[in-house]
Amino acid sequence: MQGVSVMTRSSANPSGNPRGPSAPSAPVVHAGRAPRVPAHLGDEGREVWRQVWAAGAGAYNPRTDKFVIARYCELHDRRAELLAVIADDGLTTEGSTGQTVMHPALRHVETTEREMRAIEAVLGLSLESRLRLGLAAGALEKTTLADILGRGDDEDE
Repeated sequence: MQGVSVMTRSSANPSGNPRGPSAPSAPVVHAGRAPRVPAHLGDEGREVWRQVWAAGAGAYNPRTDKFVIARYCELHDRRAELLAVIADDGLTTEGSTGQTVMHPALRHVETTEREMRAIEAVLGLSLESRLRLGLAAGALEKTTLADILGRGDDEDE
């Protein structure tokens, strides 16, 4: 067939992306072990610490990034505590004049989650943030927050 061009994968562009080669993978900043889990973190924060460092695959610098990651883990601890209070008390409570109102801790959950999303963007924990940071989608071992937290569909691992 004349006049019809067929796109094929070439060795110069193995991704097959007609717009160009795939994004570069994240540079390895640190190839050693992750820093020790900070003692002040709770159960949720400790698990998130381990998962974030494991998912980062050397992309984080322990000397500087540990502070941001610790803050992120502290926010996970705070969120877990707030959700436990809400689970015990219920989503609503009685207001000052006897009316039913949403639990005051729900506002704190919302602000905590907003802070968490901001840090997730900085750490490249979502597909969108990795693309914005110029990292390939597969640069981090895990691709979703649920996977990082070990709550993905692959429960049998």
